[in-house]
Amino acid sequence: MRGKKSKNCVLVCVTPQSKCEQLIRSGSLIAQQYGVPLEVLSVFHERDGFSPDPAVLEDLYECAKSENAQMSVYFNDSPAILAAVIAKKKGAVDIVTGFPKERSTHFVSALHTLVPDIQISMVDVDDNGKIYRMIPQEAQPHYEMVGAQGV
Repeated sequence: MRGKKSKNCVLVCVTPQSKCEQLIRSGSLIAQQYGVPLEVLSVFHERDGFSPDPAVLEDLYECAKSENAQMSVYFNDSPAILAAVIAKKKGAVDIVTGFPKERSTHFVSALHTLVPDIQISMVDVDDNGKIYRMIPQEAQPHYEMVGAQGV
């Protein structure tokens, strides 16, 4: 069968901050709802070298492990492009990110532009983990029909 990718993961994009553990936990719940595995991705700019706090990165890795997720770390100066490629390759059904704040890097909007057919769930860790969703256009009629509940 050509053109259709099987949906086989929820991809969580994290940065080296302890608050990102909430993203992993929220992603785990979403993955359970879909019945798919959880993948965790962290992309650092190449030009920065390896500058993230290793203790925080280790905590994120342990959190991913506790949620039965594989965590991958990449160095690339185009994180949105890399995340979009990985999401497509892995057949992501949902991409979980943090909620963009003032002075954001525009990662979420760039990601949405690159993969408009994949739902993006933005977790606001400062608002008790409230989730905001960017729903693909093709899924909106179904989403409205089920009352925007659950997945």
